[in-house]
Amino acid sequence: MSKTSRFFLWVIVVGLAFIAGLRFYRAYEQRAEEEAATAAPTMTFNNVPVQRVSPQAEPQVYERWSGEPAVQEVYLQDAPLDAVQEKEQARQTVASVLSDYKDNPSLQAFYADLRAATGRDDIDLAALSGEGLGRLLEQYPQLQQVIAEHAKDPQFAQALQEIFSNPQFARSVAILQGGPAAPVQIQAPAR
Repeated sequence: MSKTSRFFLWVIVVGLAFIAGLRFYRAYEQRAEEEAATAAPTMTFNNVPVQRVSPQAEPQVYERWSGEPAVQEVYLQDAPLDAVQEKEQARQTVASVLSDYKDNPSLQAFYADLRAATGRDDIDLAALSGEGLGRLLEQYPQLQQVIAEHAKDPQFAQALQEIFSNPQFARSVAILQGGPAAPVQIQAPAR
């Protein structure tokens, strides 16, 4: 073989090695892209990877206080209310809950019908929920008819259900009407 043939043979071998290396490199890049696509996404901020390290809780150290040998635990709580204070708190709770529904159109219509039936402006759900319910029903028997008519209205029934589903309101009504102070279960009217 001549020197020229050897030279060209080496050029061919180096060219083939270069082409094979280029193909292997392209296959490697494609495989790396596929692995990066299947890997879990990395959190970034301004395209800079961010590694979030969860904070470690500091261990709490409990030391016995050496001031007095006998330590007595004290629990702070409200003193129980007497009957008058409990009724006043119940009245305030009823008024507070009903103030949330003062703009309800079905309740406003109910109040208007109550005023028309009794001629009094002070009768509302707070008065009907209080301790004078029996006296009001005796004095104004037409109240039962007004209540029965409005109970057929679905919006009114829904508003009453929302009001009476409040456990504080139900407990306050029970206190005001002289029943047990335990929570009262109110069921929705049948439709």
